[in-house]
Amino acid sequence: MILKRTLSAVALLALVTNGVALGANAAPKPFVVVSGVSEWGALARQLIGSNATVISLLSDPNADPHEHEATIADAATVARASVVLENGAGYDTWLDQLVGARGSTVSIINVATLMKVSSGANPHLFYSPRAAIAFVTSLTSLLSHRHDFATLAQRSTRLLHRLNALQDAVSAIARSCAGVKVAATEDITSYLLVDAHLHIVTPEKLRLAVGNGIDPSIRDLATALDQLKRHPAFLVDNVQTTTPLTNDLTAQAKSSHVPVIKVTETMRGGDYVGFLGGVIAGVQRDLRTEGCLR
Repeated sequence: MILKRTLSAVALLALVTNGVALGANAAPKPFVVVSGVSEWGALARQLIGSNATVISLLSDPNADPHEHEATIADAATVARASVVLENGAGYDTWLDQLVGARGSTVSIINVATLMKVSSGANPHLFYSPRAAIAFVTSLTSLLSHRHDFATLAQRSTRLLHRLNALQDAVSAIARSCAGVKVAATEDITSYLLVDAHLHIVTPEKLRLAVGNGIDPSIRDLATALDQLKRHPAFLVDNVQTTTPLTNDLTAQAKSSHVPVIKVTETMRGGDYVGFLGGVIAGVQRDLRTEGCLR
């Protein structure tokens, strides 16, 4: 989903007051990195190691991250932050509001800004190896001046090597399977699929409707169901925001013997490369079955 709830002025003022007060009482201030989503937080933790505390505010894979509203605890955490990691593109507007209202400056990395993705566009940038590479490169540059991060360059090199291997796998799919038809209940993995030059046949308006939590047109739903009967290589389903409509789509996929790749918006575990690599492995497996990939 893409639509965001916004904080009322009264609620935001309460959060700011509590957050700034808590931040002002913390001395000496430890180095804390705060991320809105777990994916960027996990990458930061893999890069930084034990040299800093990394906190991800959205970490429950059973909760819908689009329904999150900033809490007093969120405000207190942001008030302690030395660096804030924003996804951007409207995905974590509540975090940007807390940063803007905390009363002191803080270093910010906004991944949507790095990738030149505007607010309102598909915000699921954490399913893009290219975005992950840009993020790690940017965070490495931001922290490179800190003498206590002596192993940062080595960690960065190792992490970028793993991320580039993921991008190489996506590029290999693009070379062998360009134009192969696939389906998706929403746009959660679209950056990955488009970069792999796969053709998402599910109507874009339906994918956007599901992402925004509204009902698509009957015509678009009929088209999506018919496309599944035509046997695309697979269907990607975001199991974190299941609805009766997405259940209908996955049921049609199973009835038509179309493999379903189940994904989540909030990653499980602490290994981002393993998380995204698992999804890419599922895509590779189904494309091998399709016959375009060896």
